[in-house]
Amino acid sequence: MEQETFYKDQYDKSLDRKNEINSSLSTPIGILTALVAGLFYATTTFDFTDNLFLTIIFALIGAGSLILLGKSIFHLVKALSDLHQGYDYAYLADTDVLNNYYTGLLNFYNSQPGATPTSAQQSAQKEFDAYLLSELIKSAGINQKNNKAKMFQRFKCHQYMIFAFISLSLLIIPFGIDFGINKGKDKVQKVKIDSVIPVNLNIKCRDTIERLIIKTSGNGKASCRKTNTAAYSNDKRGR
Repeated sequence: MEQETFYKDQYDKSLDRKNEINSSLSTPIGILTALVAGLFYATTTFDFTDNLFLTIIFALIGAGSLILLGKSIFHLVKALSDLHQGYDYAYLADTDVLNNYYTGLLNFYNSQPGATPTSAQQSAQKEFDAYLLSELIKSAGINQKNNKAKMFQRFKCHQYMIFAFISLSLLIIPFGIDFGINKGKDKVQKVKIDSVIPVNLNIKCRDTIERLIIKTSGNGKASCRKTNTAAYSNDKRGR
């Protein structure tokens, strides 16, 4: 196998491996999200005032689970990037840049004394191939080192994630006991009044019902006028 073919294959595999590692990180992201949600639910549901012994056990296991989850998330973030500089993957230059480099080499050898077009092209091609080979070797080496670092961080993420899952499984014991104890209890909300707002209960009511009194005129037509019911009743009582 030619060196150029071999290192070109290594370069391509290093980039494919990078994409494979990045795609595989979506699984721990989903699992960690579920574990954090489970820890949050257990913490907010647990009654810390009911039993001191259960509360201590729950708090210790919960704190351990939180630490393990934090470590797992930390290594997951480092698997995506190294926080400060990032994973600097190496790539070959763009094709137009490589072509300009080859053209410059060709012009250089053509300008040499006694050079023929054939010899200039052979020399330029030879130097260009050597340059391309060195770029492939350098880029493939950088990418392989980055992939190894990302795989190590992914491994540590999985490791702490498994420990966190075991810890949360143990957390079910005190949580289940507390849930069974408080299952039949009614949750009563206590309301405390800090200040009293004075309310005036003296409400005055007034009869506002109006009565229509219809009178007939001499021509047989009816006319009406509005009178206050309360005033009308008082007037009748006075009589």
